[in-house]
Amino acid sequence: MGVLTKPSLVADRRGVALPSAMFALVAMTVLLAGIFVFADLQAKAVRNRERANRAQHVAEAGVNHALGLLRGSLKSKSFTQILRGADNATGSALTQADDSLFINWPGLAAGDQIPLAGQAYQGHTYFVTVADDPLDSDGNPKADMNGRVRIWCRGVTSDGSTAEVQAIVGAVPQPGIAADGNLTIGNSNVISGACGGIHANGNLGTVGGGPTINGPASATGTVSGSYTLPNSSPAPQIPGAPEVPIPDLNPMDFCAGAEFNLTVVGGVGFVQTGAGIPVAAPSGGWSWNNGTQTWTPAITPLLPAAGTYCVQGNVWISGNIGSSAAPKQMSILATKSIRVEGTPYLKADHDEGLLFMAGGDIYIAGNPAAGAISYQGTMYAGAQCTATGNATAIAQMLCANGAQPAGAIDWSPTNVVSGNFNLTFDCSGNIFNKRRVLFWYPRIGT
Repeated sequence: MGVLTKPSLVADRRGVALPSAMFALVAMTVLLAGIFVFADLQAKAVRNRERANRAQHVAEAGVNHALGLLRGSLKSKSFTQILRGADNATGSALTQADDSLFINWPGLAAGDQIPLAGQAYQGHTYFVTVADDPLDSDGNPKADMNGRVRIWCRGVTSDGSTAEVQAIVGAVPQPGIAADGNLTIGNSNVISGACGGIHANGNLGTVGGGPTINGPASATGTVSGSYTLPNSSPAPQIPGAPEVPIPDLNPMDFCAGAEFNLTVVGGVGFVQTGAGIPVAAPSGGWSWNNGTQTWTPAITPLLPAAGTYCVQGNVWISGNIGSSAAPKQMSILATKSIRVEGTPYLKADHDEGLLFMAGGDIYIAGNPAAGAISYQGTMYAGAQCTATGNATAIAQMLCANGAQPAGAIDWSPTNVVSGNFNLTFDCSGNIFNKRRVLFWYPRIGT
């Protein structure tokens, strides 16, 4: 057998290097292609995330814009008014054209509006609508009853990316009684309910042993006297507390939809329907005293009809009105002061739960039957408030402590709660309170 020589070994390995090199090149090509594909996918993912984030930022800008309007230019407009649009009307397609949109409000600059076509924002666009809170159980999409609305914002970027944010905006709960100024409360008063506290943007004091309340006694100034919780333990006292904002409102801004107008022309009072049709006495049920600029029920057996009354002047109601079994459903919005006493049983007729709204004072008293309710609804005074007697209320009372309008009767020189007045407030109907985002629901790529 012969011995292989070195040249023979080399000859047997010819052609092996080329396939190996080609295999290595192919493997490297596949590896590099994979790296490039992975890098491209990563780059696309980064771009998509960046676009999605930009779209969400645009949508969030829409939320902030809407919230700014609700806290600023439209802070005196209730959620019901916001839902109905600037015309505060529902019905035909014409009146619904501005519903749920931030457009056409008096005093709202064109650049602050958010039209149906959207608002430009740094080269992008957001679209904003407002709707009733889904948890509002009244079944009316154009009326707010729980102090919350849903802001629906959609952001669209210049490259077509989209995102949506839904935010539930509501009011910060206020106490049952709040006064912009000093407030005095007696020792036989009971302020109950989930928001049964009291607050003064000034000093808060008591007379006698102090009231029973179901929340804190707070004031921006001092808190003096004693306050008792329903379980007979001391209620929290908070001096130096933050201010509770009480807006400066015009009752006439809430007159849209009123069934009756009590107007004065040349010193003569006229009762009209909301459409301006004269209502003849005695069915009108009101009498005008030009000397005191005051409206009173004209004939006791023929008390005014149920409904919302938009009134020029003062209003003074005394005697019996309504009954404990069937309260009179009536709201009074007056340019001057309102005084109600005797044996009233009144329930708010206004869509937003307003019972009394006065440009001047509110003075309420009453002697209801045991266990019966005298007043049901929100009460707002542009000046001062007095609640006294044996009256009972399921309500919130807000006293703005402003100056008396010309001709308003000063029925309440100071903010005071006395007698055996009892009020229950369950935190609902916070229609004038500071608004904030309560819940936030973002959606990407809608």
